[in-house]
Amino acid sequence: MERPPRSVRLWLVLAVLASAGLVLAGLAAFLPLAFDEPKVLAPVTRAATPAEAQAALQGAAAALRAGDRAAYDAALPATGRAARKAVADFYSHLSPLPWARLALLAQPVPGHPGRYDVRAVGQLGRVGPADRLAGERILTLRLLGSRLVVAGDHTPEAVRSQYLMAFHDPIVERRAGLLVIADRRQRERARALADAGASARPRLSLLGIDPEVPVLVTLYGDMGELRAALGGGPDEARIRFFSNASPRVKETPWRLRDIGVLGPMLDGTGSWMPRMLAHEMTHAYTVQWFADTAHAPTLLLEGLATAVEGGRDFGPLREEVATGNQLWPLLDALATGSLWMGNSTEHVRLAYLEASSLVLFVLDRWGLRELRPFFVALADSDLSEEGADAAARRTLGVSWSEFYAAWKDYVLALP
Repeated sequence: MERPPRSVRLWLVLAVLASAGLVLAGLAAFLPLAFDEPKVLAPVTRAATPAEAQAALQGAAAALRAGDRAAYDAALPATGRAARKAVADFYSHLSPLPWARLALLAQPVPGHPGRYDVRAVGQLGRVGPADRLAGERILTLRLLGSRLVVAGDHTPEAVRSQYLMAFHDPIVERRAGLLVIADRRQRERARALADAGASARPRLSLLGIDPEVPVLVTLYGDMGELRAALGGGPDEARIRFFSNASPRVKETPWRLRDIGVLGPMLDGTGSWMPRMLAHEMTHAYTVQWFADTAHAPTLLLEGLATAVEGGRDFGPLREEVATGNQLWPLLDALATGSLWMGNSTEHVRLAYLEASSLVLFVLDRWGLRELRPFFVALADSDLSEEGADAAARRTLGVSWSEFYAAWKDYVLALP
């Protein structure tokens, strides 16, 4: 019998192999069905509920306060570059600070399921309110299976550097009743400012203030950083040292104010730095005097701070009073909302001298005991001559005209 040609044998072998392959493929396809094996499904993704969002943020806040980056990332994982940066920013900007308590609070954004206004809120040591606003991000939070994930960042640019988020690499200096926060590049200035507190604090005794409760000082590297932190302020570009209300969740102001300082303005101030700091510390502690009054006249606020600051030459004020007190009539100055707006720096300094002399006059004639009641009565009046007269009679026992005449004589005798 003749053997098939070699080419035919090759085709037979290939056919057998192909058939075997089909059999094996069939077995591979249908074998799992024989054992009733379930299919593997992709995790379900949905918007996180408020309760789910808050639970995840609570764990992240605890890790942030403890300085545990691994636990923080595990509690608040993120996907996508923008989301990862938003989550990382909270940690890098806030974890170096001395939190006594800290929370990340989530408020749903209406009309956007899974989108939350996430605010970092807490208290820095014993300084300021327990609900201080430290930072804010608008985040999309989704549940991937059973795991919450930050899936997007929708924070407006103007919000990214607000509050304490202005400090990218924050450091803290604490002493003499001050907690100074600044970027690391401002460390030397921050140390000098904290050291100045030792000389500044005793000056507040002029007003009977014992600055036992510490205050927060934020030291900014430039005006851009300052305005970003405050959301656009201060309104007056010439202001380099100022006090401001602590930003908080509650609408009511905290009883003490924060102090803000533009760092470059400290250079070359030398011995004046403690006086400047004493001025701003006075604002921080005396703002509560006017918490319940109809007004909080700038003249009274600056008078208290400038008197504590001290070291002023009253020559320009003596000249102003000697020529009739026409540029800043005392009652007009009392009713002026802003001593800065529309006035030259020279005229502002004159107003500060007038304000300081008012404080020194009351202290010299009636003593510390009557200073606060008189200022509070003035602030709670309508700031008219009749209102000032009633306040003077009620607290000092003299008419406004008598007070005004005696004040002018006092100013003319100032050094």
